[in-house]
Amino acid sequence: MRIAIVADSFPPLKNSAAVLVFSLAEALAALENEVLVITPSQDLHRPSLVDDFGVFKVLRLQCGQIKSQNKLMRGIQELSLFFTLQRAFRNSAYQHFSADLIIWYSPSIFFGGLVRSLKRVGSKSYLILRDIVPQWLLDVGVMKKGLSYHLMKWFELNQYRQADFIGVQSPGNRGYIESLSLPNLKKLQVLPNWMPSVSTQFGAASIESSHTSLEKTILAGKKVLIYAGNLGEAQGVENLAKFIYRLQHTAQVGFLIIGRGSKKAWLQNFVQSNALTNVLILDEVDLVTLSLYYRQSTAGLVFLDLNHQSHNIPGKFISYLEAGLPVVACVNPTNDLVGIVKHAQLGLVESNPVQLADRLVSFLDELPSKNIGRLARSYYDANYQPKSIAQQILNTANISNKSAH
Repeated sequence: MRIAIVADSFPPLKNSAAVLVFSLAEALAALENEVLVITPSQDLHRPSLVDDFGVFKVLRLQCGQIKSQNKLMRGIQELSLFFTLQRAFRNSAYQHFSADLIIWYSPSIFFGGLVRSLKRVGSKSYLILRDIVPQWLLDVGVMKKGLSYHLMKWFELNQYRQADFIGVQSPGNRGYIESLSLPNLKKLQVLPNWMPSVSTQFGAASIESSHTSLEKTILAGKKVLIYAGNLGEAQGVENLAKFIYRLQHTAQVGFLIIGRGSKKAWLQNFVQSNALTNVLILDEVDLVTLSLYYRQSTAGLVFLDLNHQSHNIPGKFISYLEAGLPVVACVNPTNDLVGIVKHAQLGLVESNPVQLADRLVSFLDELPSKNIGRLARSYYDANYQPKSIAQQILNTANISNKSAH
């Protein structure tokens, strides 16, 4: 089968979406499919570029600053993808590429134009829907129901209408899609997030002589809680700050924050202005380096804005489980993540950062007797392997193919 994957994040970007898309392309190629990843690149100085990753190819198409921290600039450049990507593809070396299956990863919500141009007679399309945009922007107060909201809503619905299949990341998000009128949709299903097994690949890497050694930092000798991922509007960074501040005098606990985002500078200023001496904030790192930091950590942190109405299973959550780390989470009380953490006994979860902080010390003291790390890794193996996700997508597409004959 010839498969096209469309996504706005791909290496050398280091965010979780780039990791997920790369590992999905690998998994699909390993199942003997011809895979082409199509991705916009804001750092490209020519109309297009083809990269050969051995088992699959990547077509990079020139675009504007879609990762800009300036919200207006980013919004305009992202919106332009709807019009420019299909034209750029038609002028590329792969203009005659005919895909049997088109998979695209949202966000962004502006791939509908390219997907429509890629679809040929007999081809199928699968939308991997992660964030409900623009709804979550409304939930957390970034956007109001004005012209911009209704414009984004049009593009959101347009991309849904290009999809034969939609995979949402959590059961709680099914109701939202079911409430829409999507006559072309053949199947709606839960497609969990996933993560490659990095800790097993790089488990032998040395930490002691590495620049990653936390024993050479202010976190030496502490039980380290690591936060790895985006620091933006959706993550509830203010609640993360309240959590850290509440624990500033708890000598045994330290915080390692790794990532980027619109709220990172705010968090850095918060740490500096409050003279917090148990917090280390670093820039985004590659997967190998991140795995070394995980090995030195006691638990992984997940924070989401508490006003979220949709459900979110972040990539960082899965990466913690893969590394065998217990999870300490502060999320909206109706989030499906609450049930997962509690029922599978994966860690500690609350919907109030102060209450979470007050429970933390006793939780950390009890960790050695609970073997949560083993439970976390087992849960990852059973639910979040890239190969099983790839197979689920292919099985879904084949169901429709069979019923058509």
